[in-house]
Amino acid sequence: MKLNTLILLVFSSTFLIACKSNDSGASANNKADKGYRCKQVRSLGSNIPNTYCSTKKQRDEAREKAKRDLRDAQRVTTVNSGN
Repeated sequence: MKLNTLILLVFSSTFLIACKSNDSGASANNKADKGYRCKQVRSLGSNIPNTYCSTKKQRDEAREKAKRDLRDAQRVTTVNSGN
């Protein structure tokens, strides 16, 4: 009888801990407000995905930097081809 009680106690505490560790509620709403998003990306030659998380602000900054880099690369190519 004590063994059954112990098993039931361990199972219920494990279940409650698993429910508590779920990322929901206020923290999920806070992440959604900031535009927080995660995606899994596989590197070339690898089947192991890496998780990449960013906020909307970080994604916007990366997009603007990519546009600037592309514009600068095109400008350098145009200047060098004119010589």
